[in-house]
Order: sequence, then structure tokens, then C-alpha cells
Amino acid sequence: MQMTNNSARTQTCVKVVTQLQPRNSYLPEPDRRAPFQSEFIPVMIKAVKQLRGLLGKRLHSVYVSGDIVWRRAVVNESVLSLTVVCQHALTLDQSNALNTLLWRLKTSHSKVISDCHIDIVTVSHVRDLSQIFHWGFFFKHRAICLYGQDLSVSFGLFEASWEVAKAMNPDISDKLARAKQKITAATTWNTQLNTAQAIADTLIRGAFGLVLHKEAYWSESLNECADAFIKHYPDKKMAIERLFILLERKPVKKRAVMTLLNDFGDWLIKEYARIDFKIG
Repeated sequence: MQMTNNSARTQTCVKVVTQLQPRNSYLPEPDRRAPFQSEFIPVMIKAVKQLRGLLGKRLHSVYVSGDIVWRRAVVNESVLSLTVVCQHALTLDQSNALNTLLWRLKTSHSKVISDCHIDIVTVSHVRDLSQIFHWGFFFKHRAICLYGQDLSVSFGLFEASWEVAKAMNPDISDKLARAKQKITAATTWNTQLNTAQAIADTLIRGAFGLVLHKEAYWSESLNECADAFIKHYPDKKMAIERLFILLERKPVKKRAVMTLLNDFGDWLIKEYARIDFKIG
């Protein structure tokens, strides 16, 4: 499924997603045939149109992921998460223009989406064999192509495995370090709340990665991720509950936030290393 060059046909090409039943032990794919929730179609069409205008022939394909893919998006609460695959790395001018494009999407559709994220990746990086458990899994099981050549057809189905868990949580350590720095330096509540919310999301999903190979399913739901993790690590229940407080943007003293990140975040990184040493 693609958006085509014919603008009159563009809207009919955006599709919605329901979850298909897994075949054998493979993880489910999103349904690439049914229509998306109507409220989110205009912003996706606008995003693709502007990306095509900005990137031209450098643009390979555009994908949406997150709650919109699974038809669980909530108006004014869900994030528009886009992944843009390019033939070559962007120029500095294109990167700056992309930031402007992102801001315009957020502000002009603020009544529909709570935020908009755009990740950029090159075709060569996606097709690197060392990236198969990340990008292969992502395109096959977590995203839907909105425009261009659909890379999901290049990959087979994946099982819930430790390799997938590691690949989908590759930079927890870096994100945690950056979050600690930003929160320590924060001089406004908004900066602290934004940073704490983002790292809480990362840590909860990272925690689920520890048990993905045991649970044998993938979930985009933070509640499901947390429940699965606590089943195997019941002693970490309080830490998860505190992360959800950060996720809800409730004001928490900076010292308490840093204690949580130092205790649970550092433990999570060590636990990944321990399991990786055990499983390989």
C-alpha cells in the first residue's frame, strides 16, 4: 500500500490497521489493508506531501508506527511517529527544513496529535545485515508504509527473541545519560517534565525487552509492557509505578527523579548486560 503520485488518489491509499493472528510462533503483523482512523488521515497526508516536496528524489519511503498503526490512537493524546527512509543522508539545509516541517505539523494539527516525531534513516543502513533485527522487525511488525517502496516485503516474519529485544532497545544507556544531564540542568518545570516523561517511556519499554523472549509476544502498550515485566521482576513493581508517575507528567522533585533514574535505570542497563552474557 502506497500513496501515489496522483494527488486525487492519495487519500484512498492511506490504510488502517487491525492486528492479525500470529502464524505458528511468529509475531503478528499489522493489517495493511483496512483504513486508518479518519481523524488521523489528514495529518499523515499532509506530512507525506510536505516530505515529498522537501526531499524530492532523495526520499525513498515513509512509514507510520505507534498507536495509529494498531488503531488505538486517541485524539489529542497520541503521537504521530513517522520514519523516513532516504536514498542518501540529508544535507544541513534539509535537516533544518525538516525541523521546521515537524514544528508546523505539531502546531497545525495540535487538536488531533499530542506530538510528532520523525526518524531519518538511509536505505543502506536499513539493508545492512547487522541491522536486520532492528529494521527488519520494525518494518515487518511495527510499521505501515504510507509512501514509496514498502521495505516490509524484503523481510520474513520474526519471533519474539532476545535478539529482537536488544535490537529494539539499543541505546538505553545513552538516552539515560542524556536524560540525567538534562534533568540536572533543567531550570523550568516544562523541561524537567518533558525529559522525565520521555525517559520513563524508554525505561518501561526497555524493561519489557528483558522478558520479551520469555513472554513470546510484542506489545506497544506501556501497561502491557509493565505487567509482563513485573510478572518476572515483582520486586521492581514500585519503580515501575514511579515511572508511570513521571509518564503522567506529575511534578516530582528533581532529587527524587534522579534517584529513580540512578537506581532503576542503572539496574536495567546492568540486567541487559547480565542476560546478554548468559544468552549471548
